[in-house]
Amino acid sequence: MKRLRVSLYQAIKKQFDTRRNGAQLQRNHKYERSIRERMPNLAFQQVGNTNKGEYDAFEELVVARVIQQIREGVNGGIDGQDGVSFIQQYYLNKGLRIFKERGKDAAVKEHDQLIKRSCWTPISTEKLRPTERKKAVDAMMLLAEKNDGVTTKGRCVFKGNKTRDWLSREDTASPTALHEAIICTGVIDAHEGRNVMSMDIPKAFIQTLMPEQEEGEDRVIMKITGLLVDYMIDLDPTYRDFVAIENGRRVIYVVILRATYGMLQASLLWYRNLRASLEEYGFVFNVYDPCIANMMVNKKQLTIRFHVDDVLASHMEQRVLEDFFTWINERYGGVFSKGMSCI
Repeated sequence: MKRLRVSLYQAIKKQFDTRRNGAQLQRNHKYERSIRERMPNLAFQQVGNTNKGEYDAFEELVVARVIQQIREGVNGGIDGQDGVSFIQQYYLNKGLRIFKERGKDAAVKEHDQLIKRSCWTPISTEKLRPTERKKAVDAMMLLAEKNDGVTTKGRCVFKGNKTRDWLSREDTASPTALHEAIICTGVIDAHEGRNVMSMDIPKAFIQTLMPEQEEGEDRVIMKITGLLVDYMIDLDPTYRDFVAIENGRRVIYVVILRATYGMLQASLLWYRNLRASLEEYGFVFNVYDPCIANMMVNKKQLTIRFHVDDVLASHMEQRVLEDFFTWINERYGGVFSKGMSCI
């Protein structure tokens, strides 16, 4: 009987340990996945023993001094002046406690812009398919104070990490300009003495329409909850007719019509939009780097490089760059030129 009890105890313990280890592995997997989602575009590489080395005394001193210089720069240096500013973003509720009325005004302004740009349209719960309602993603409002210490910025974000389960990498991975391509084209600019202009396209994502759904395909649905419901109704009273109650809280479902910040596919949709516009203008894209394009203007080469909504253009003649800036500003509106220089 004693031997039977021991065997039974060992069997139960083994089963318990197996379940516990499995749960631990699952938790670790979810944690690692969440970390990767917070740090996009990272490449993980296994480093073998052959690539490892040890610091010598001189290298240790250099690394220590670099770390100290970074720390002093962040904290404002020895005299506490001219420190580096890092923007801290807050969720809506905490942001309202910190920024108070400024935070509310920023959140309302952000929603007002999205409504006026027709980024979504409300939909009643009766018109949602069960799969669409299940896949609906929460809206999230982030608040941050700009570097001037006065202005508060609101950003309505689509919590796209939950859509990773049904979106493939091919549907979400957007190309970016290679570091080598940026260096090489910069060398060409310097060698030829070109004029260079950099510019920023504002609200790039929400200028991109969502692709049309095929027959039977689910629409992209976002769920607005909490204080955001009140803000929406204040801005547009017609939204009151679409309020539903779920688990004791008010909810408004909207169909996404334009790419929204936080969507995994937003960057790729914007890339296709910008590329189509540039090709229509006359650019021919580089076969080795999909974010580099050229065209001949006045028998001289006009080159552009872009990373998401930041564009760098170069040409021998300043007027050519000004014409290109005028065109892209008419196309997307409110394009901000960061300056022009002659190399």
